[in-house]
Amino acid sequence: MSISERVNYETRSVKTVRGLEARTRAKLEQEGWEFVSQEQGKVRSELSFRRPKPPTPWKLIGTGGVLFAFVIVAVLLGNAFGSDNNSKVEAASPTSQTPSQSASAHSGMPSVAPSPTPVTTTPAAAPPSPPLVSDTTVDELLDRLNSAHMGGIKVGDRFRLTGELFMSDLWMTGAAGEYTVMLKAQGGAQDLSVFVEKSKTAGWRDGRKVQMIVEMGEATINGETTDGWLRAVSAEILS
Repeated sequence: MSISERVNYETRSVKTVRGLEARTRAKLEQEGWEFVSQEQGKVRSELSFRRPKPPTPWKLIGTGGVLFAFVIVAVLLGNAFGSDNNSKVEAASPTSQTPSQSASAHSGMPSVAPSPTPVTTTPAAAPPSPPLVSDTTVDELLDRLNSAHMGGIKVGDRFRLTGELFMSDLWMTGAAGEYTVMLKAQGGAQDLSVFVEKSKTAGWRDGRKVQMIVEMGEATINGETTDGWLRAVSAEILS
């Protein structure tokens, strides 16, 4: 391969919750990234991708620079001629009076100021409606998050579910700076991670049932912002 044909790649690493690797990989491959490798952790996985860098359009840059120079010259010349024409017009035209001013001067009557425009008030906007909450299960929600386009789930969508607390020895404050707990999924073969305020988890332990309303949102890890993260809006221990 010659130097002119050599392909330069840009690389990208993405961290995702264990169990959501397939969704993250499919999303980035649709954006043109090529999957390279995967490092599996206890809680999160790191996926590496690459894609060719686009060549620099040097010919277009050169042409654009020439056109930009012509535009600057044309603007400067237009301003110069426009200033001369305006000066001539101002010098030739005498000071003018409005019709009302002329009539007032000839009649000796003072001019009448226009009446002020009445002030109108805009009614206050109605408060926004609370987000809709859809009932689901832990397994159904995990399957949707792992499917193409996250099964149509969007940032801000909320779900009500009841799950069993799971793998408490791996609960921690992760790289996103938020405390993560896990709910048992698929009979223990998988887990569903949820961000929860740590102060609300006192007394939580494996096997206890908890009812949550979770919201799908975004999280930033090492400068990389991704969606597909669940945050508990409310949580209540049932048993």
